[in-house]
Amino acid sequence: MDTVKAILTKPLDGQPEGTAREFDRVDFDRLEAMNAVREAGDDEGLRQDGPTIAEYLSAGYKAENYPPAGYAARSTPEEIAAAQAAEISSPIEPPMDDTSVVPPELPVAPQADDSTSSAGKKAATTVQNKKAPAVNNKTAE
Repeated sequence: MDTVKAILTKPLDGQPEGTAREFDRVDFDRLEAMNAVREAGDDEGLRQDGPTIAEYLSAGYKAENYPPAGYAARSTPEEIAAAQAAEISSPIEPPMDDTSVVPPELPVAPQADDSTSSAGKKAATTVQNKKAPAVNNKTAE
């Protein structure tokens, strides 16, 4: 079935206005009658200042995802195909998983507390309740 590249002129199916999509000819004609879409050119609506395939790969992205969303390709189809073929023949090693990374021990900062002794251990302080009656223990004497 014939497909048409279109640009949304109204939000549709959760996609914002200006999104590029492809529709079957029948669907496109219906949406065009409602002024919801317009026919797009090959690179219409796409930014022209994107990276080349070499710049894209050097930034750490995969060739299979080129060109980035919203950008027109600045490299030739031959350059893109060669980069994708090279990536398939020599895949990049995936990064190691987080379970093998051990965080360094962090030093514990001493806490300022007037009840600590010079050795760093807490000493018990005597609590005095001035409102309590005096202890009168005649049997202890």
